[in-house]
Amino acid sequence: MAISDKIQRVMPTAEDRKLGRQLAYSEAVLLTHPGNPALKGEVDDKYEYSIENRDDKVHGWMSKKLGVGIWVISPSDEYVAGGPLKQDLTSHVGPILLSMFTSTHYTGKDLNTRYRDGKPWRKVYGPVFVYLNSVSGRPRRSYRKLWRDAKSHMKKEVRKWPYGFLQSEHFPCADQRGSVAGQLLVGDKYVNQTLMTANNAYVGLAAPGKAGSWQTDAKGYQFWTRANEEGYFLIKNVRPGNYNLYAFVPGIIGDYKFEANITIKPGSETDLGAIVYHPPRNGPTLWEIGVPDRTASEFFIPDPKPFLTNKLYTHILSDKFRQYGLWDRYTELYPHHDLVYRIGNSKCHQDWFFAHVPRKTGNKTYTAATWQIVFKLRKPSFAGNYTLHLALASAHASELQVRFNDKSVKKPHFSTGLIGKDNAVARHGIHGLYRLYSIPVPRRLLRRGSNRIYLTQSRSNDAFRGIMYDYVRFEGPRELLVDREG
Repeated sequence: MAISDKIQRVMPTAEDRKLGRQLAYSEAVLLTHPGNPALKGEVDDKYEYSIENRDDKVHGWMSKKLGVGIWVISPSDEYVAGGPLKQDLTSHVGPILLSMFTSTHYTGKDLNTRYRDGKPWRKVYGPVFVYLNSVSGRPRRSYRKLWRDAKSHMKKEVRKWPYGFLQSEHFPCADQRGSVAGQLLVGDKYVNQTLMTANNAYVGLAAPGKAGSWQTDAKGYQFWTRANEEGYFLIKNVRPGNYNLYAFVPGIIGDYKFEANITIKPGSETDLGAIVYHPPRNGPTLWEIGVPDRTASEFFIPDPKPFLTNKLYTHILSDKFRQYGLWDRYTELYPHHDLVYRIGNSKCHQDWFFAHVPRKTGNKTYTAATWQIVFKLRKPSFAGNYTLHLALASAHASELQVRFNDKSVKKPHFSTGLIGKDNAVARHGIHGLYRLYSIPVPRRLLRRGSNRIYLTQSRSNDAFRGIMYDYVRFEGPRELLVDREG
């Protein structure tokens, strides 16, 4: 089975799974009596092979013995729910090949397609290309040849999109579509006094809504591109209709939305010129944890238990998060006391666990975990509020409570309330839906010298309730001179 250049492996059979031992849920099975002895002791779970919509162009199966392959090629993701970062299933044991148009995987019910009030709705899914190929020659090289050929053919299909052979008024051909161009800039005077180019930004058109609403849009079409180093972007082959233009920028928090609706007509070419995103900012950065990239990939991801591994990912460190059972490693690393992160001393890739999950206290019993951030202030300013930005990469049936310098206070200074159903922890994801909270912090909650922020994930009914952080930033008041010692 091949999902990408890196994710390729010999797979177990459906019978191997039947003979194996089910783990914490039905999708995860420990292979105890596989027909291929080399697979014994590995974990198989279809969610270990999920990928993001932006990368789901070709995947499938190959036979070295027969020298043949079968592939699902998706030349466009305009009809797929949830935007470019939405994750979903690909190929898995069966053998099974999937082309997922919509699902609630890694998002939860927020992405359900709802039909109500008799409102008519129509959407064209696909076309999806199924490709069969074969090679001759030495079997040892068959896998490589078949995969290269499948990738090459995928690129041909992408260049053909939108297909011209469909005889349907509901599938517009290339000359019936439009385009949108422009340049995205970023304005943040605390980083740079002049406007910055939105290098490599994601820029897209989706159904009208609030900033970031494209994450939970299942009914409409979405059209995304990446800006170049200067922030210039071109979105081509857009279906006629009414849209909002959205964007997010790697390294920058928050979501951008262009203020006006954009109407695409057949053959239209819309040039927005230079547009500026002003990300959330209330004052100078005093300290930060992580990288604002909408994932928890930069944080500490532990090794799996040696008897619960997928050997493929022991060699692909960037995909280490796909291993089974990592949620239990938190308790093993912090058996009695929860995580404490010290600004100026701790390092996020070593000392910040990738998922804020409950701590196990017994057989299927858990307790809420309270993490601490310890930092210093020379002298809290009276100039105005401080700000704590919490960017979350994932949340599943969780409630994040924030307290400042007093862990025992009954009512937290801030609470998200119950949020999320993306189940990214159990499904081996490194993110789900993105959320950003900007919390005002009055001076009275802070002290001269050492300060502590207590982060409690208060819902602890099972192992999979948890939060993944994307990025944490603490800002001083707007008028405050930057105190880097803090």
